[in-house]
Amino acid sequence: MKNLAKSGNSILTTNGLNMPNIFPTISYEKIHKIVVLTQANHLLYDHYAGAWNALAYRFKAAIDHGDAFISSAETSGSTSPPDERYLQEKVLFDFFSAGFSAFESTFYGLHTIGAFISPAIFPLSSTKDQQLVSPTRTRDLYTRAFPTDPILNTFNTLFRDVKYQKLRDTRNILTHRAAPGRRIYVSIGSGKAPMTEWKLNNEAFEPSLIASSKNELSRLLFYLLENSAKFVKKHLKTL
Repeated sequence: MKNLAKSGNSILTTNGLNMPNIFPTISYEKIHKIVVLTQANHLLYDHYAGAWNALAYRFKAAIDHGDAFISSAETSGSTSPPDERYLQEKVLFDFFSAGFSAFESTFYGLHTIGAFISPAIFPLSSTKDQQLVSPTRTRDLYTRAFPTDPILNTFNTLFRDVKYQKLRDTRNILTHRAAPGRRIYVSIGSGKAPMTEWKLNNEAFEPSLIASSKNELSRLLFYLLENSAKFVKKHLKTL
C-alpha cells in the first residue's frame, strides 16, 4: 500500500472544520461532491451525511488527542505523577477510540452509498439494520453487489494491513478489556535503565508510540478514500 501525498490544511464543505494536512481532504471532498449532486434528495442521504461528518470529526479528534499525549510524554515522561498519568491514559484511549471510529464511520458511509445503488443488498431501514453495519459486513455486501469491482481489493488489502489490525485491536482492548498499565525498569549500578514499556504491546512509552500511529492512521485512510472516490465516480455518476 503506497503512501499518498498530503493534501494540506483545508476547510471542509461538510462541516467547516479546518483539517490537518494528514487528512485525505481531496478524496473526501470528491466523494461528497458526487454524492450531493446525485443523491441529496434520497431518503437515506442523512445516513451518509452523518457518517461523512463523523469521519472528519473522529479523525480530527484522534489527531488532537494524539498531540496531547505527545506533549505530555515530552514534558512529564513515562513515570509521571498519578494525575498526569491518568491524563496520559485518557488521551491514549481517546486517540485509539476516535482513530478506529474514523474507519467505522467511513464504512457506514460506504454502506449507505451501496444502498443508493442496490438497496435490497444494503438494508438500512431499521435500527437493527443500522447496528449491524461494520467494516467487514460492508465488505461482504460489496462482494455480493459488486463482485468484480476493484474496491474489493482495497477493502481486503486494508483489512490485511498489520497497522490497521493494530489500530483495531488496540482500540478493542482499551474499550472492552483493560487499562494495561506500564512496565517500568530501574537501573542497577551505573547502567541506564531500559525505556518504560506500555504493557498492551510492549512498545516504549514515549512520544513515538502515538506519532507513528498518527502516520499510519493517515496512510490507511488516504488509501481507503482515494480508491473509494474511484468507485463512487464510476457507479454514482451512472445512476
